[in-house]
Amino acid sequence: MKITRYTLIALCFLILFACKHKSKTFRDAMKNESENHTDATNAVSAAVTAGRLIVPGKSIGQITLNESAATIVARLGKPDFSDAAMGKNVSIWYVDHSKNGYSTHMYFLTNMGIDDTSRVKAIRVSSPSFKTQNHLYAGVLIADAKKLYKLDSLSTFKINGDRRALYDDAAAGIAFDIDRSGNIIGIAVHEPGKSVINAYEAFFEELK
Repeated sequence: MKITRYTLIALCFLILFACKHKSKTFRDAMKNESENHTDATNAVSAAVTAGRLIVPGKSIGQITLNESAATIVARLGKPDFSDAAMGKNVSIWYVDHSKNGYSTHMYFLTNMGIDDTSRVKAIRVSSPSFKTQNHLYAGVLIADAKKLYKLDSLSTFKINGDRRALYDDAAAGIAFDIDRSGNIIGIAVHEPGKSVINAYEAFFEELK
């Protein structure tokens, strides 16, 4: 079979096209694999560690609702502030023991006559290092929380002259207190199906 010059040129073009197509397909595949790997890496690095995780209706970090006060004090040390009366107790731990720093509030109840153990019923944190799995933390806007939870406005109060508002998703067991600009200042978890109002009245006397 005689191969003409035109046939040879056509074969060269076909081979060149096939090589370019194969090269492009390979680059696209490598790009997709790289992007998938990057997405997976970002997802892992973005995961909240258990020690800083806020779980609505259950726990914050290493503290779980209904744990005994004695167990918590043994783990965290003596609180910087504590006030007890009529089976109720409020304890506060401050970072570096400074009232100007981030705080952890806990509300304890004793079911006298049935269970004489003081147990934590609500936990509130103001440090942004504690986050929910969907990445809500102190400092983000309440508008972000409203997209994820069915929040009811419960009350307003003032701390050092600054206006605060309290929102709660009673069914989920999570509450948020915010400043006048809508920034979340504190996040609390409490027993699902119950309001957080009693705990906040104990945390902040200014609440009305």
